[in-house]
Amino acid sequence: MLAGLVPIFLLMGLGVVARRSGVLGDAAAAGLNRLVMYFALPALFIAKVGTSPLESALSPRLMLVAVVVLCVALIVALVTARALRLPLPQRGTLAQAAIRGNIVYFTFPLILTLYGDDGLRLAAVTSAVVIPTMTLLAVTALERYRPPGERDGHILFRVLANPIVIGALLSLLLAVLHWRPWGWLAGTLNALADLAFPGALLALGAELKIGRWRGLWRSLAAASVIKLVLMPSLGWWLLAILGAPPREIAIGALVLAAPTAVASHSVAASLGGDIDLASSCVLVTTVLSVVTYVGWVLLLPQ
Repeated sequence: MLAGLVPIFLLMGLGVVARRSGVLGDAAAAGLNRLVMYFALPALFIAKVGTSPLESALSPRLMLVAVVVLCVALIVALVTARALRLPLPQRGTLAQAAIRGNIVYFTFPLILTLYGDDGLRLAAVTSAVVIPTMTLLAVTALERYRPPGERDGHILFRVLANPIVIGALLSLLLAVLHWRPWGWLAGTLNALADLAFPGALLALGAELKIGRWRGLWRSLAAASVIKLVLMPSLGWWLLAILGAPPREIAIGALVLAAPTAVASHSVAASLGGDIDLASSCVLVTTVLSVVTYVGWVLLLPQ
C-alpha cells in the first residue's frame, strides 16, 4: 500500500515545491501539463490498451456499473446544489467536481503499483468509456447553468476534442482491430508512456492552487463526500451484487474514488462556472484523498 501511495504524493509534493521555488513557473507548469495531456497520456492508452487483447482486459460489467454510478452521483450533486440554494454558476461547478475524477493522472499510478500491468489495462479499458462519459455529463451540467445567451450547444465537440478522450477511444478501436505497432513505433509509444505518470503527477502538484474558500464550505463538503465516499461505495456495492471478482471490485472502486480532476478548473472557467469553487474542490479532494485512498486500499478485497 505504501509503495503505491507514497510515490504519488511525493511526486505531487515535488511539483508543489517546484512551483513555489520558481523551478516551474506558470508557463512551464502549463506547458508540462499540455505535454502530458496531448502526447504522453494518449501514448499510454495506445501502448497499454491498443496493443492488448480486449478479452483479457474488458469488463462490460465494470463499465456499466461505472456509468450508472456517474449518473447517480450527478443527480445527487444537482439535487444537493438545489437544496443548498447555491447560485447557478456554483451548481454546475459542484456537479462537475462531484463526478469528474483525476483517474489518469492520479489513480492509474496507484493501480499500476498495486495490481501491475494487468490491473492497469483493466482500469484503462474501463476508463476509455468512463472518461468520455464523465466529461460529457460534467460539460452538460455546466452548460445547463450558463446564462441562455452564452450557451453554444457544442457539448459533444468539447468532449470529443479532449486529447485524453481521443487517445482512449482510439486505443479501443486499435484493440478491436488486433493492431500491432512496428518496433520503432512501439518503442516511441512506450517512451512517451513512461513520461506520463511522473509528468502528470509533477504537473498536478504544480497546478494545485488555493482558491478563496469563504462561503464555499458546504459546497466543498458535498462535492468531497460524493466524490470520495459515495461513488466508490456505490460502485463496490453494485459490483459485489453482480458477482464481480475481488480485483475487479477493487479497481472499480479506486477508479471511482479519484479526486476531482485538475482540468475541471479550466473547463469551469470557460463555461461560466464558479472558478473559486472549482479550484478549491480540486485542492480539497486531492488532500482528502490521502486519507480516503489509504482507507479504500485497506478495506477493499484484494
